[in-house]
Amino acid sequence: MPLSFAKKEKEVIERLLTLSKKTVEASATLKEFFACYFEKRCDEAQGYFLSIKRIEHEADELRRGIISDIYKGLFLPDMREVIHSLTESVDKIVNKCESVSKIIDYQHPNVPDELKEKMIGQLECAVKAAESFVKAVEKLFDNLDEVQHYVVEVERFEHDEDVLEEELLRSIFGKDTPLAEKMQLKELVINIGDIVDRTEDASDILEVLLLKLAY
Repeated sequence: MPLSFAKKEKEVIERLLTLSKKTVEASATLKEFFACYFEKRCDEAQGYFLSIKRIEHEADELRRGIISDIYKGLFLPDMREVIHSLTESVDKIVNKCESVSKIIDYQHPNVPDELKEKMIGQLECAVKAAESFVKAVEKLFDNLDEVQHYVVEVERFEHDEDVLEEELLRSIFGKDTPLAEKMQLKELVINIGDIVDRTEDASDILEVLLLKLAY
């Protein structure tokens, strides 16, 4: 059953949902960026890199606006603090997408062919986790009973990514390549994994807000 909010509060909720959707946009664009980079389609890759920077800027603007508005007397005080934390947490997901894109754009790491598919798999987990997170945010202010289903989905995609991350790290350190190259690839793999970890962190905060709305 939909909850009742004042007009200004509904506007903030809509912007929070818009901000949440930036996580899907950023992670999906990052996946395409990696695909172009792996396939040496440099011109297209640069376009995706610039798109990620634009998405990050838009997310940051949304974050600032939401936080500014919630401290103008909107929502109950305890809810206000959780919405603030959730907003910051969502923005960090987009920020991490941008920082991963910079690793590729600035460092141009040499990724062996046998690792590429699993890295794309990591990014697919990031996109799917973001999509489930957005659905959870939608249901939070529409149908509380369905929120937990999507929270569990986020956790499942985070677990799937953890498995891929471990397999990649084992492959990297099992290779007969210089340590510096191994460390560079390790940094890339772990940072991709951090995108999904941050999505799960945001989902955890969402659960706290769920409890406050439910009771």
